[in-house]
Amino acid sequence: MLERRNRLNSQEIAKRSKSIQEFVINNNKFQSAKVVGAYFAFGSEVATELIIERAKMLGKKIALPRVEEDKITFYELSSTKSLIRGRFGIMEPPPYGHMDEIDLLVVPGIAFDKKGNRLGYGKGFYDRLLSGKRTFSIGLAYSFQLLENLPHHRYDKRLDAIASEDGIHYA
Repeated sequence: MLERRNRLNSQEIAKRSKSIQEFVINNNKFQSAKVVGAYFAFGSEVATELIIERAKMLGKKIALPRVEEDKITFYELSSTKSLIRGRFGIMEPPPYGHMDEIDLLVVPGIAFDKKGNRLGYGKGFYDRLLSGKRTFSIGLAYSFQLLENLPHHRYDKRLDAIASEDGIHYA
């Protein structure tokens, strides 16, 4: 799946990402959220810049993850200019302005299924974050990343929805 995603060129990524992000932005969960937790796309991941920009325009707070030890912690994004390259080469916010309450969490992944299961990058960061939280979570996926079924374990946390070029699929 990663190989297929990595074969997308920058124009395909931009076009597909724009469509996916527009579905999120027009969703009532995004509209009603006061705090949006997102990620800053790395490589061929679905981009999130439009979500971040629109949330800021609407006066919402944006929180981005920072890898700390064996977990991710979200910090308020003041400006994309303040981002720094983190441990895995991913752009992260500086470690101030901790955000614990997130209304809508936008999640990356390698593959997803229609039941909300997600194949991540193997560190369990998002599973631990979502464990015990009442945050609405939505994965961003190119349509080919959305499968009927994915293998999952009891520690894997299901997402509430997946957004692709085809729309939003609720788990």
